[in-house]
Amino acid sequence: MKRRKWVAATAAVAVSGAFALVGGVSGGTAGAAGSVRGVTSNSITVAGVSQQTQFPGTDIETGAKAAFAAVNAKGGVAGRQIKYAESADDGGAVSSDLSTVQRLVEQDQVFAIVPVLDPYLDESGPYLKQQQVPFFGWGIDTAYCNNPYAFGFTGCIVPPPSTPTTGTTWGALVNAYFKAHGSPNGAKGKTAAVISEDNATGKQGAVVIQAQVKRAGFKAVYVQSTLPPVPPGDYSPFINAMLTSNGGKAPDAIFLTTSVPNTLKLAVALPQAGYKGVLTNAVLYDPRATSILKNNFAFTQFDVPADTTNPAMQQIVANLKAIGGPNVVITQGMLSAYFSADAFVKVLQKVGKNLTPQTFAAAMKNFTYSIPGVVGPTVYPEAQTEGSPCGTLVGSDGTTFSISVKYSCYQDFNYKTGKNLKF
Repeated sequence: MKRRKWVAATAAVAVSGAFALVGGVSGGTAGAAGSVRGVTSNSITVAGVSQQTQFPGTDIETGAKAAFAAVNAKGGVAGRQIKYAESADDGGAVSSDLSTVQRLVEQDQVFAIVPVLDPYLDESGPYLKQQQVPFFGWGIDTAYCNNPYAFGFTGCIVPPPSTPTTGTTWGALVNAYFKAHGSPNGAKGKTAAVISEDNATGKQGAVVIQAQVKRAGFKAVYVQSTLPPVPPGDYSPFINAMLTSNGGKAPDAIFLTTSVPNTLKLAVALPQAGYKGVLTNAVLYDPRATSILKNNFAFTQFDVPADTTNPAMQQIVANLKAIGGPNVVITQGMLSAYFSADAFVKVLQKVGKNLTPQTFAAAMKNFTYSIPGVVGPTVYPEAQTEGSPCGTLVGSDGTTFSISVKYSCYQDFNYKTGKNLKF
């Protein structure tokens, strides 16, 4: 694939640490029934993990099962049905995430963790790599980078500081919004604030989003990763600092690079404090949040159900309704789980009958995940160090979401040198 051609054709947040391994589990070396953890002659067992205060288990279970049901109904993959064991809650902490993942691997003997939706993989990411356990999810942690057993359906979007890459996506989408709403120069001459949380993912997220907003043309007047991960009782110091960061005035745009609990609070508190600029976040595409996000915007790294003109997106909606019921609320977490599971299926299909952790990792080395016009393309091996620079900007009128800037793909770049990357 000529990677730049898909940009026109398809016309993207969130650190590894040391740990002591507890016990060893053989990944297996052969595809015979019983010799590979979680694999029999007629089944493959997986489980999902999320921080359920952000991504409820019911959402990720619906998303994963919808993707698996579609292939299971056709006989599975190489004669094997995919069994989804559970949606585990990692408790929103590094230590409990590790113990949860260890239980799934060492006791429940799952072949893979699908999906993984949380930013607390500091210890579980290296553990899964050492134990040769594939894991698929939304790449909002550095564990998705430079790991042959990790697959982010949007690639490595929060790289470690040693890998200074990011996409122009979020900044470019807001720039396009300004151009379409009375500002011919877009972000040029405008100001932006970026706030994130005081943890490893938040600190690195602030770095990459700052680079994105600058690349779009904004002047970054406030960039802080001092917000407590657990919502504080008093947001006023952060709000006051942001609303006076532009020479005593509010910035034109505020990028909330924060978890769901903090985003919910800030999305309400900032307008209440008088903020009237563009307020945008990367986690709250959820129809239940439309009133909270009135006149503001969610950034998603994929197309959304509001795109009724896209048959591929509407097929995904039908698949989700088949599992969750006709009135299921389709959320960002649910869609992320669906894409994670769908990508896992595509790699399984590439592997075929001889399924081991090693053959699975080999198949991932040169693999492209894409649903044209919906998500990706995410091209490996490049996606071990880069993210897929694609996305949608979705606005709320207080009642419903609608698409403010359609799904498009943009550009990855080195934020230290400014040089564009191939992917």
